[in-house]
Amino acid sequence: MPSVPQTVELGLRIVNSSEEKGVPVRLLGGVAVYILASAVYPKVPSLSRIPKDIDLVAHAKDSSRLTSLMENMGIEADKRFNALHGYERLMFREPSSGTRIDVFLDVFRESHVINLKDRLEVFKPTIPPSDLLLTKLQIWSISERDIKDIIALLLKFKVGSSDSVSELDANRLISLTSNDWGLYKTVIVNLSRVTDYVKGHGELAEISGEVIGKINDIRFKVEKAPKSIKWRLRSLIGERVKWYEEPEEVS
Repeated sequence: MPSVPQTVELGLRIVNSSEEKGVPVRLLGGVAVYILASAVYPKVPSLSRIPKDIDLVAHAKDSSRLTSLMENMGIEADKRFNALHGYERLMFREPSSGTRIDVFLDVFRESHVINLKDRLEVFKPTIPPSDLLLTKLQIWSISERDIKDIIALLLKFKVGSSDSVSELDANRLISLTSNDWGLYKTVIVNLSRVTDYVKGHGELAEISGEVIGKINDIRFKVEKAPKSIKWRLRSLIGERVKWYEEPEEVS
């Protein structure tokens, strides 16, 4: 059995140590995908990857306590970055490995904004599977790595009505995309991109039917759900105004 990557071990240690101190912290990004979906890697080796960085989400009100906890673990805060962005995001580094640790505070902001404030107590040690999938589907300039993560999540989880170790909540995807046309647009485009990727890679032939079936199920649910007035007004503008952000890469 392959050993657990150091980033995964460290991420879990941070979550568990914080939990012991009454500070809820959850994993997202590549480490979260590894924890939830790495069981599919032996079946489809081309999907496997070792995450290099650690992404976390915590409550903004706990930022000072979390910083102290990290420093007590020997993890160094990026004081300049945190002074500039600490209202919404913190950055740390584990000095011996150089591993970067990003902490989003209440809100996950990349191509789109996803509020996770009320989602930290729903599931652990990661954010709920539906939110994890959405953090990948919301990336406008999506990478092959992110597409592979989406495929791994779709292989691992049933599309259902709750978040659990075996199911992801389609209602969460519907709720957010039915109120935000821009997020809806990006999600629909990326579902098509993932479908094209699966069809274009022969090593995925055995799992293509299952993955594309789940993609079609999600797409149908998202497209058919009633939309808010805000969504309908923004849809009238359509692609004439850019609907996604292009976040700067943080080194």
